[in-house]
Amino acid sequence: MKFGVCSAIENISKAESMGFDYLETNASKLAGLSEEEFQKQIETVKSAGIPCECFNVLFPKSMAVIGLHANWEKIEEYLELVFSRMERLGGKIAVFGSGKCRSCPEEISFAGGSRQLAEAVRRTGKIAAKHGITIVIEPLNQGETNLICSVPEGAMLMAEANMENVQLLADSFHMFQENEPLSNLSRVRCLTHTHVALRGSRAYPTEITEDLKDFFGQLAAIHYTGRMSIEGKTENFDTDAPKALAVLRRLDAKLE
Repeated sequence: MKFGVCSAIENISKAESMGFDYLETNASKLAGLSEEEFQKQIETVKSAGIPCECFNVLFPKSMAVIGLHANWEKIEEYLELVFSRMERLGGKIAVFGSGKCRSCPEEISFAGGSRQLAEAVRRTGKIAAKHGITIVIEPLNQGETNLICSVPEGAMLMAEANMENVQLLADSFHMFQENEPLSNLSRVRCLTHTHVALRGSRAYPTEITEDLKDFFGQLAAIHYTGRMSIEGKTENFDTDAPKALAVLRRLDAKLE
């Protein structure tokens, strides 16, 4: 597998020195940069020896993509800017998580919200495709959203979108929080990206746990060899990030 870490672009050289294969960074923050500020980000990435090829937090929390307040004229304008900037940075993957943005509001039915979310994914995927970006649907825990809270539900949304550049992500933390059977990974099989963090605390995986062994075991069973990003919490990035990377590489090596 290729291992990355979710962090600011300013940390890409640090991530490289720690041994990470790539950086994953916040997509929504790209839109707020001036062109001059963004050019500096491009130079920072170019000067590093690893790519910034994945992006999380696709939408800012204030931007609803379903419901009566979803403004698709503004959403499409935002996505054109964000995806064009991802492309200029060498981006490949954009994570469609953004739980608050995609939650079904009370003013519409759950069925209506589900239909709107499928349409939102298709519209987002269409714009992403113009820039060579693949969208990965991220199932989240019910504390963060009320739509798409398991890997099979994510797979069904992916199937409904039926687009080559709309794929699926599995996040260990959300699966642990939902007590979702890890066997769902073997059941669904079609993963394009993964996130990892510990149960409960969402901490960096700085030690091998039974949860992590099981997560990696299921990924090995489907011969997953793609990317895995650490998306979690730490009070000391400089210490915890290299420790977590070492843990992930040990787990990966044991399953080869």
